[in-house]
Amino acid sequence: MAAAEAELVEADVYRIGCLLRGLAGSDLLATRPVPAGATVVLLDQALVPLTSRLDDIGRHAYYRAGPATLDHGDPAYAAFGAQATDVALRPLAPVHLRARRLAAGIEISFIRRTRLNGDGWDVAEVPLGEDVEAYEIDVFRDGEPVRRLRTPEQRALYAVEQELADFGQPQRRLDIAVAQLSAVVGRGFARRGVVEVR
Repeated sequence: MAAAEAELVEADVYRIGCLLRGLAGSDLLATRPVPAGATVVLLDQALVPLTSRLDDIGRHAYYRAGPATLDHGDPAYAAFGAQATDVALRPLAPVHLRARRLAAGIEISFIRRTRLNGDGWDVAEVPLGEDVEAYEIDVFRDGEPVRRLRTPEQRALYAVEQELADFGQPQRRLDIAVAQLSAVVGRGFARRGVVEVR
């Protein structure tokens, strides 16, 4: 989350406004309101990744952090354990889920996002950010998954035969989740929603 306004109201207390949520793929975490008095952590250039090695993912390590001007054995240093995760490598959840009725079935479409160089407004499509383009679409019935479709593009056909096998009749809306796949970390964050079949 970022804020366009920050006003110092007393020592170590700020009033922040114009919040921008969902930065850097954190949109799935941005569904809860931020309560008054919440703790805010300022992230700046001093923040660095725990590791850049893929084989460190899931491995627990111990660290000491403190001022660079002091010896790492100084009491000012804090010791802590942490485990590197794959969260920063997972593909972001696609957006703009749509469903359109065709003679052959329902065409499900969406727009992918990227973690790499995706902030430009002058490009027709953001960079893929993965070695291969691939997605999984889960279709739900009464909250339970009944079908998984795989596709190499930002659309897939949910065939009439599949729809009838899963539901017994044509549907006017679908409960679906779409996730991009990564060759490195597998399934990315999923976007789930109930879409009207147009």
